[in-house]
Amino acid sequence: MINGDDYTSEQTLIGKSLHRLLPKVEIGHFLCYTTPNGPVRVRVEPGGLIIGRSPPADLQIPEPNISRRHCRVELVGEGVLLTDLASTNGTFLDGKRLVGPVLLIPGAQFSAGAISIRYERRDLSEIAEEAVLAEEIKRAEEYVRAILPPPVTKGPVLAEGCFVPSSKLGGDAFGYQFLDDENFAGFVLDVSGHGIGSAMLAVNAANLIRRRTLPDVDFRDPSQVARALNQALPMEEHNGLMITMWSFCYHLPTRTLSFCAAGHHAAYLMAPGDAEPAPVWLRSPALGMMPTAKYALGTVQVPEQARLYVFTDGCFELALAEGEYWSQEGLRDVIKGPPVAGLAEPQRIYQAVRAVARPGPFDDDFSMLVVTFN
Repeated sequence: MINGDDYTSEQTLIGKSLHRLLPKVEIGHFLCYTTPNGPVRVRVEPGGLIIGRSPPADLQIPEPNISRRHCRVELVGEGVLLTDLASTNGTFLDGKRLVGPVLLIPGAQFSAGAISIRYERRDLSEIAEEAVLAEEIKRAEEYVRAILPPPVTKGPVLAEGCFVPSSKLGGDAFGYQFLDDENFAGFVLDVSGHGIGSAMLAVNAANLIRRRTLPDVDFRDPSQVARALNQALPMEEHNGLMITMWSFCYHLPTRTLSFCAAGHHAAYLMAPGDAEPAPVWLRSPALGMMPTAKYALGTVQVPEQARLYVFTDGCFELALAEGEYWSQEGLRDVIKGPPVAGLAEPQRIYQAVRAVARPGPFDDDFSMLVVTFN
């Protein structure tokens, strides 16, 4: 028979022993908000901090509707106390203007001016791990950028791209090159998912194309490129990741554009005088899904001075500043807009998209390739 007191004592001893074995958790308090340059996380130290537009504020956010000394946050026990400092435009929590100090719970969001700030109570070891991951993603981004080609600014075919990675880094890549004096080829591809794995698969696929190392392929035929890449990168060998790709080859003497849209949406071709960009597309499956998949080859005649726009879905599947979501129709309206002096066409489109999107990084990579046929 077990004595109840002895049993309780034994439980207490076991509990203390387990507590000593568990790693010590150190908690930090953070304020998080988003700027046009990306997310910001600031730790709230024991002395607290004042949020404002300019000095003497500790956390300075140069937003016109924020006062110089707008509000204060300070540590109180295990939480954070938020106090408005008689700001001109007020500090708001859950849509209501503060009239006195409020104790914030983790996840609470308050606003100062047009800036929404979220309070987080986090394990410092998790924050450190996230910083390491962010650094790894940054290195992967640099690797992707390293394989992107420089602009082609002279000659019968001009080409330039724009690559802006999301905070999570997707799997976008693009490339273009002259195969010989008569043929100019290129592609835009998008690997499913986000993170380092998707980015590295995109780099692998792009290198196979740009180095022309796919076996038994006539690179003047985009459907052959798609077929060979489909066989070389099966998704079951790459963590279930598949690839969509829009690839092309332009034959200069005949002004014929051959293309293949492997699981990818339409590209657009627009000539001077056209009222609307013309979609260029034929249905084909994504890459890596079926080893015996067939890929359709399309052709189109290219008018003089026409431009080809090839892009990933990160250019149009994004949240707008009003909270709604954009569509490919919105991007098409941007494409048919007038050129802007001093801006390359991909940059013009990116800035126009950036202007309507919600602040902060996009949810997916933005990759736009524009080719001009002189």
